[in-house]
This record gives sequence, structure tokens and C-alpha cells, in this order.
Amino acid sequence: MTVIAWIGVGILALVIIVFLHDVTQKQHAIIRNFPVVGHFRYLLEAIGPELRQYIVTANDEERPFTRDERRWIYASAKGDNNFFGFGTDNDLERTPGYVIIRQAQFPVGAPTRVQAGEHAGLKACRRPVGPPMTLADGTTASS
Repeated sequence: MTVIAWIGVGILALVIIVFLHDVTQKQHAIIRNFPVVGHFRYLLEAIGPELRQYIVTANDEERPFTRDERRWIYASAKGDNNFFGFGTDNDLERTPGYVIIRQAQFPVGAPTRVQAGEHAGLKACRRPVGPPMTLADGTTASS
């Protein structure tokens, strides 16, 4: 037998081993139902973001579920961790009507100092602001 024939036999043996493993495993229904070929689905899913970047669609253009929702559904169905990082792929800066709250280190129009009682709507305080009254100030032990 030639070298090419031995390489062909080795590849065939590898495919048979993968086929037997795929048929007997119980974790992934796609690999069990489509042995050997089912691995391509997981390969395409792994390189999907790179392909969608140039070729297909964005993560939120698919219907009825977005790609992020579908990823959450798959993780929940498998019993895996379905907590994913917070963030978005959407361009929120240019979306009309989308409210964005930003932190300001030095806000414009910061409130000025107010007199005691003004913040509660009272014009004048009932008693002057000072140190808190203690129990000894209000009562006497011997009268």
C-alpha cells in the first residue's frame, strides 16, 4: 500500500471513531442525530460573530428571537449558566428617543447651600439648629 492509501485508511478510521462516539453520546441531540456532520454546526456557531460581521445579519435582526435571546434559551434548556454579561450591540447614541443617563463629575447648576428647614419647605425653623438635644438637657433629676 502506498502512503496516500495509508492516509486514507487513517482518515476513514478517524471518521468511524467519531461516528461511533457521536451515536453513543447523550449530551447533544444534534450530534447524536447527525453524527460527524453535526460538529459543523458547533464550528459555525463558534465562528459566527466573525461571519456575521461581514456577511450575514446583526445580532438583533433575526426573528422571532434575537441571537442573544436564543443563546439564553439554549443555555436555560441545557441547565447551564444563563447569566451573560451586561451590554448591548445597539447604537444607543444615535437612536432617537432613547434616554441615556450619564454621570457628571461637575454638574451644571449644582444646588446652592440652603438654610436649615428650607429643604422641608419651611421658611423658618421652629428651633435653632445646633447640637442634638440630650436627655440631660430636657429633664432634671431633682426638682
